[in-house]
Amino acid sequence: MITSPPSSKLSATWPAKLPSKLAAALCLSVASGLMPITTQAKDLEADKQVTVLGRSWVVAPTEEVPGFYSATRLNTELRPKRPPAVLSARQAVRAFHRATGCSTNLDTLYRDITGTYFSALICPHQ
Repeated sequence: MITSPPSSKLSATWPAKLPSKLAAALCLSVASGLMPITTQAKDLEADKQVTVLGRSWVVAPTEEVPGFYSATRLNTELRPKRPPAVLSARQAVRAFHRATGCSTNLDTLYRDITGTYFSALICPHQ
């Protein structure tokens, strides 16, 4: 229960009374949270463009979830209603394999509203 209004003197003198070790640790934690993580950038490969059954796909590692890859089909003919040669999910699995040499973990394969497929890969060399 507060019996008196908060004092403005307390908020003005509070930062000055912080112990220097605590202040240094606080600054270090904030600064380290703002720094980019360079180890992830080294692990990411460049985007690869592959062809599956006459369709061009771009396969790239995702930035949001490490270990996941995305496959996006390029519609160079700009015909949105053309029938696919094979179901697009099967084409995406083949595109993942051609671009990385790894097989797709089918339990993690999903497609978002843009038509991009995402999946974790199972690589024999890892």
